[in-house]
Amino acid sequence: MRPEKRVDEAQQRRKRIDRLYEHFDDVVGLITENDLQDAVLDWMDDADQMPATSILTHIETMLAEFETEHDMYAVDVNGADHFPDDCSDCEHYGVACPVITNRYEEIERERLQKRLRGAGEDEVKRELRRYAGRNGCEAMINEIDEWEVDYRELLTEGRELRRKTFHYLRQADDREQADTAIGESVADATEGLP
Repeated sequence: MRPEKRVDEAQQRRKRIDRLYEHFDDVVGLITENDLQDAVLDWMDDADQMPATSILTHIETMLAEFETEHDMYAVDVNGADHFPDDCSDCEHYGVACPVITNRYEEIERERLQKRLRGAGEDEVKRELRRYAGRNGCEAMINEIDEWEVDYRELLTEGRELRRKTFHYLRQADDREQADTAIGESVADATEGLP
């Protein structure tokens, strides 16, 4: 695949979320049904919390946070105190994290990051999984899995909510057009309202 033809999946997904967000931002004030309005506002809050970065940047940020907040190797008898809870499933938990403390792995991670710049999201996820698997890094694998699920669920829920808002607003719009065209009392009678 030629680089200029390669579609950045992360950007496309973020654009889809942004378009849904714009739709909800435009219509949330028009919705008077409390449950639907609350669902839209909750979705918008969730969308605000989704990272706008690529999975590669997201993983590197996570590792940088681990490194700055924890020693990532045992400095006393209870080495687990020097690791984040996210790492509790790793085979190196409480001993030494090879991804962060091994100089060779740090160099290898930098090479991987350079090689994956501009690559498609599927390739990035595949290579990050391989790297994490070689190093027994459950935290990276879990983060990649959560990344995929969170975006997929957010988009699915957003599309369903958009459909509900269209149905809700279409009904209100139809009533308004009927009121204008044939008068309020006739429109009420047409809809079965007293």
